[in-house]
Amino acid sequence: MELSQLRYAVKLAETRNFSKAAEQLFITQPALSRQINTLEEELGLKLFERTTRRVIVTDAGEAFVQGARRVLAETEELEHAMALQRREIRGTLSVGLLRSLAYLHMPEYLNSFQAIYPNVQIELQVDWSAQLTSKVLNQEIDVAVTNIFFPEHEKVDPRLNIQYFLEDSVVVVASPNRDFQGRDYLEVEDFNTIPVVAMGTDTSIRTQMDAIFATHKITPRIICTCPDMDSLMAMVRADLGVTFLSSGVAEPYVKEGLVSRPLRPLAHTRTAMITLNQPTISGPLRLFKDYFYGITH
Repeated sequence: MELSQLRYAVKLAETRNFSKAAEQLFITQPALSRQINTLEEELGLKLFERTTRRVIVTDAGEAFVQGARRVLAETEELEHAMALQRREIRGTLSVGLLRSLAYLHMPEYLNSFQAIYPNVQIELQVDWSAQLTSKVLNQEIDVAVTNIFFPEHEKVDPRLNIQYFLEDSVVVVASPNRDFQGRDYLEVEDFNTIPVVAMGTDTSIRTQMDAIFATHKITPRIICTCPDMDSLMAMVRADLGVTFLSSGVAEPYVKEGLVSRPLRPLAHTRTAMITLNQPTISGPLRLFKDYFYGITH
């Protein structure tokens, strides 16, 4: 028996209608029916009688719903008490953030986290993927939120705990003056001739694109390696070459007038939360992970 099933039974008893109950619970009617059937089979009791027009709560159902309301009320009270306890957790949390991940609204997330847990002090560091991973390994930061890519031949460091939460597609970003001859996408083989401006080798997107080019035995014409996004996009705007970004990172630049094309074969970036792989974690880090996953899932 699960708490969700208690909530479903209470709501069904209140509405006496599967459709209305499912709508208010934000689930489908078949899913609600399955859960109620499973609950009745587990209890060995009929809680509800179904007719073509309405739902009737049985005597056993009335007793169950009364008990369920008490359990749910006590659970809510317990959750509230634990929330107050979490607010009392104190400490410092060092968070590393990938420079190009502003589109994930991380500053807003961090501000909200601080409002909920005012006794946890956030120290923020912004860097590229390789440096952030290294800082986690060297215990210079507690957690990193970054895109990450490992070539197939490279083993993931067992000291790292990597939890992926977002996948995005790789796109080619270019000046609107670049002639793609009406094409809706670009092939990897096109980069035998198209000039490329790229991020440094300490970034995940560069590592990923280098691996893709190597797989297809292509040597792209990289005319410039840029240390930051501002210089990279300045080169693209000037039509010195095209670049590669995840579609989410590219979106604000496309809105400002640049153009993007999907890459074929399809490639995807992966964003993850990275911590040290250890049996126990600090209270502030546990709160941050729970909070962050609650927002992003």
